[in-house]
Amino acid sequence: MLPTEDAVQIIGAGVVVLVALCLSIAWLPARRRYPGGYPARLFFTTGLATVVWEPTGIGVVGAVLAAMGVAVWWAGRPEPELPRPRRRGIIIASVLTGVVAVAVTYGWGMLGRIPEELRGVTTVIAAGVCILGTLAIADRARVTFRDSLRRRQRAARLTETVAADQ
Repeated sequence: MLPTEDAVQIIGAGVVVLVALCLSIAWLPARRRYPGGYPARLFFTTGLATVVWEPTGIGVVGAVLAAMGVAVWWAGRPEPELPRPRRRGIIIASVLTGVVAVAVTYGWGMLGRIPEELRGVTTVIAAGVCILGTLAIADRARVTFRDSLRRRQRAARLTETVAADQ
């Protein structure tokens, strides 16, 4: 199983990947209007996860990748009129997933009663349930974002129709 001395770094890198995956799901409806979002998120996520996993050594290369991701994001930002998906719930749920995984791994509080042999399996089960909940939050953000994009398109078409009639 996982050595407990590396658990925090591994779980931290997992949280970074979970946030990026969920934000990618939430931004799916805008992939035509914001084509630079996914490459930027890929570079940034890979770099940041590498920095969190191993701050020295390969983490330096990760910092460069994260900087490249920020540069790609900055160059290809979506227009300000484009609505944004809800991100707060995704980030909070991802961080709570990491906290739950660390708590089960180290046996905090009542979780200390779990035998040492079962903590690895219990960590996987608890983190899996939390990941599914976080993915559900991301899917809900995607659906509400898609609806807000449709409303914005309808309003833009209505404004164009009214302007053309006058």
